[in-house]
Amino acid sequence: MPQQPAQFPLIDGFKFAAAGGRAHGTWPVSAFPRLRDLLLDDSGMIEYEVRGSVNAHGQPQLALRASGTLRLTCRRCLGVLEFAPKLDATLLLVSTQAEVDAEPMTAEGPDSIVATKEMSLRDLVEDELLLALPFAPRHEVCAARAQRAPQAGQTPFAGLRSKLRGDK
Repeated sequence: MPQQPAQFPLIDGFKFAAAGGRAHGTWPVSAFPRLRDLLLDDSGMIEYEVRGSVNAHGQPQLALRASGTLRLTCRRCLGVLEFAPKLDATLLLVSTQAEVDAEPMTAEGPDSIVATKEMSLRDLVEDELLLALPFAPRHEVCAARAQRAPQAGQTPFAGLRSKLRGDK
């Protein structure tokens, strides 16, 4: 694994969790290359916090929180859409991919990830941000939708009715 600059720390997943480690900080959105490709632009900052612990069953885990503002493209109007993810994920650490595959996935339970001696905190945060992105981002009330909406009292078949009657 190539060395990363100091501003993107690496952790030994199991040791970090066992020691109750804590890492936090702020990174520019431009520091996330995979995420950047899906955004309108790479302005803004992401604030993160990662805490290591051991759960009630003795399993090592990471609690990851992140927040910030991402600028997406609305799929209706192609305008700017401000998206503010509020991540709060728990990741169980396992030794092998076979352990991940053996556990059934549940919507409400924590996700399992393979821990290594050099886990990139930036990659962990970026993975969770990617999962939080909406599939088809769009405004709740979009200008493009309002422009296409029929006028009051007008139905989609009003023009057809007049043609059937022979009106011009």
